[in-house]
Amino acid sequence: MMLLDDLTVSVLQAREWLGGCTPELAIVLGSGLSSILDQLEDSSQLAYTELDGFVATGVVGHAGCLHVGTLYGTTALLFQGRYHCYEGYSAWQVTAQVRLAAALGCRKLLLTNAAGGIDDAVSPGDFMLVTDHINMAGESPLRGRPELEFIDLGQLYQYHFFPQLRQQLADQGVKLHAGVLAWMMGPNYETPAEIRMLSMLGAAAVSMSTIPEAIVARQLGMEVTAVSYISNLAAGKTSAGLDHQDVLESGKSAGSSLQRLLSALFHCWLG
Repeated sequence: MMLLDDLTVSVLQAREWLGGCTPELAIVLGSGLSSILDQLEDSSQLAYTELDGFVATGVVGHAGCLHVGTLYGTTALLFQGRYHCYEGYSAWQVTAQVRLAAALGCRKLLLTNAAGGIDDAVSPGDFMLVTDHINMAGESPLRGRPELEFIDLGQLYQYHFFPQLRQQLADQGVKLHAGVLAWMMGPNYETPAEIRMLSMLGAAAVSMSTIPEAIVARQLGMEVTAVSYISNLAAGKTSAGLDHQDVLESGKSAGSSLQRLLSALFHCWLG
């Protein structure tokens, strides 16, 4: 069995672990954004490595653990950590969590990530609801797959509730933007010239993840919403250097804001 490829056995194992529970929603937690787990009630957890076909995560800030419980009144499956193409995985392999969630009955997917801010309106500590994406990695998770390849991405991300959500969060002191997310392969950070290019193309933030997961989720019929935490300004937007440890620390400091955001998001999106 290829790692992160054929999940037939891991789906059966996860179903047994869930004990008949069918989560309504799956959440993939980005770098340093695990504080929301403090709000999970009646929870249980399972290491990725306990599922056949899964492997340990290799990036600091991605613990590699699956959680299930009640989050703001919704039964949710939370993936604490993801895989990345820059680790050597294919664009299909990095969607393993999404494929598992869909097989377990999740019809909605919330993707989160730490991102570099490009638009002049965004600042570190802000959040951005993703309205669209630009795939600059030159990869599709569906390339070479037997599944239908011609997937319509015209309305991939759900964000119709943005005005209501932004107002609710403004009242709580949390700043939310809406914008286009660019995907760059990594693992190196982008150059100032690349950031200028992305800005001209209309990207408000840049990340090294999320977009393959969103594409596969759409192919599987899931409803997708994505939120970027602006952990830092992108290269050339500041004289400060970029460091992954700083990204993690920034994510940890966003804990209370993230909790307020997700509580309001659940109200606006899930009703």
